[in-house]
Amino acid sequence: MIDPVTSLNLRRFHLASADPSFVIERQGASKFLLSGEVSDEPTTSLDVETPSDAFEVPLATHSHPEHAVAQLRRSLPRDVVMQVQQRLGGLEVSLTEATVPAARPPRLRVFSTDLVQRIAQLDENRIEVRGAAGADAHLTILCDSRRVTIALTRGLSATATAVRIAASVPHGYRALDDGAFVSVWKDADFFSMVA
Repeated sequence: MIDPVTSLNLRRFHLASADPSFVIERQGASKFLLSGEVSDEPTTSLDVETPSDAFEVPLATHSHPEHAVAQLRRSLPRDVVMQVQQRLGGLEVSLTEATVPAARPPRLRVFSTDLVQRIAQLDENRIEVRGAAGADAHLTILCDSRRVTIALTRGLSATATAVRIAASVPHGYRALDDGAFVSVWKDADFFSMVA
């Protein structure tokens, strides 16, 4: 007797557009090329499947790949890391499943004296900087109970501010800046030396 053939599905990620004018081409098991523009329909959505979740990401009329990437970045679960590169045919999005540590992530909070540049809390350990600094300002970065204060100059872009925040997190923490986004983790080497 012959056992039936079992097909293995190696596609751990799925990304599809409901709008035919906004094109998503699969480049591999976890890479997608985004191009085109959302048509004149009032709204459309991206269908997203990850190993741990399935959801839709809404897109407005005339959205480009850059807009889709920004919306997707806000919606991805914590166990998925996204990298984006500009390619000849559009934006290439690479999705990777990350191991979520068993320990609770640090609580990141950032307070600014600037009234123009905004800091949006996306997750317990993740923020997004929005807009340019309207005036010289001070930022207070809190990771759990540790605090650092840094100075910013007027006109500093959101990306530059995110780089400054990531470079200035308190001792015992590590940060990753990705555009205007900053994520913070506990530094395992530091905490193992203290213990």
